[in-house]
Amino acid sequence: MEDLPQLTGPAAVVMVVNGAPITISVNGTNAPITSGNFVNLVERGFYNQISFHRVVREPNPFVVQAGDPQSRDPNFPVDQLGTAGFIDPVTGQERRIPLEIQPVGAALPIYSQTFSQAGITAAPVLPNVRSAIAMARVGDNPDSASSQFFINLADNPFLDGDFAVFGNVTQGMDVVDQIQQGDILLYAGVTSGIISGRVSSLITDAVLLNNLVNASNAIKVPVLTNSRTDGNEVIQLATSDRGILALDGIDNVVGSDNSDVVNGNRDDDIIEGGAGDDFLRGGKGNDTLIGSSGNDYLVGDLGLDILTGGSDADTFILRTFAAETDVDAADRISDFNTGEGDRVAIAGDIGLTDLVFNASGNDTIIQLTNGDILGLVQNAATDIVQNATFIVSSGDLAMTIG
Repeated sequence: MEDLPQLTGPAAVVMVVNGAPITISVNGTNAPITSGNFVNLVERGFYNQISFHRVVREPNPFVVQAGDPQSRDPNFPVDQLGTAGFIDPVTGQERRIPLEIQPVGAALPIYSQTFSQAGITAAPVLPNVRSAIAMARVGDNPDSASSQFFINLADNPFLDGDFAVFGNVTQGMDVVDQIQQGDILLYAGVTSGIISGRVSSLITDAVLLNNLVNASNAIKVPVLTNSRTDGNEVIQLATSDRGILALDGIDNVVGSDNSDVVNGNRDDDIIEGGAGDDFLRGGKGNDTLIGSSGNDYLVGDLGLDILTGGSDADTFILRTFAAETDVDAADRISDFNTGEGDRVAIAGDIGLTDLVFNASGNDTIIQLTNGDILGLVQNAATDIVQNATFIVSSGDLAMTIG
């Protein structure tokens, strides 16, 4: 069990089905392995585009069930669905988890036994009530759950002690009630919680990394309209907002006092993080990114971006795929100050020896050895910039934020 992913506290997952969100509160406190397995699969994108292959409402509402990867194939026989689980790419084998149910009054869950097998007469801490989400398993094998889950459409006490519940739908049961066989789970993302499997060499503060990834997942949910804009807009994020994906238009976005995730996406945008440790990226177009106060992360994407960190320790991120042949078209960092802890991250699958730092008047040009230009750091000496520059893999988790 030590090799299985675990969740040691609460988390929230948002699913999108039939164009509407379903929010699930995941209970890692009372079901750490079951919850950890589910959240890990969500993080992998495993559930995206999987369909609900089993829906039972007659003669009485019972469950809706999904999680068979074979359901992505529209030509796969429906009557054969429910037989497959998640294949771990490391082992090449189906990952299975032990049955995990905690009785009321017990300090810990029991494993690999149903309550009847263990002689337990107490109720489970997490019962199969309406809205409860639990893992499906095969026949009499208590340790056969993999990726398939079901949501209870009604109170089903006869399942208690036999199937591991790991959370509840807190919003969107009306959406669950309308699910039909074959409906597709478009997207699933973790939007709150500290997930132990999240690691980044760019953002080493685990709490900040999780907060930013969770906010990024939330703004990627296409039905949360308050996280998206479309048009030329001036936007002041409220304290309750977590970020925004600006889509089309020339936008001017000002963040809140929290840690915001803001992506200008298309066209020429002005983005200001405000207070808090923010993650800002311009997307396409010629964008102006202003971190303001806080330890901010500013990503130069496509186009000519001007990156201004503001006060505190800021990280300016230049991407190798956005390199230019003309310095006048390259990103520029306007207020580099190592005294505040500023640094430059080069995102790409290269080494430091693939970089060249050249002086241009009072500025420093950062180039690849082939001559392509990654960016220009204004009013900063070459040796200072070079000593504050490091490499981050293009596959680093932090580079998925926004």
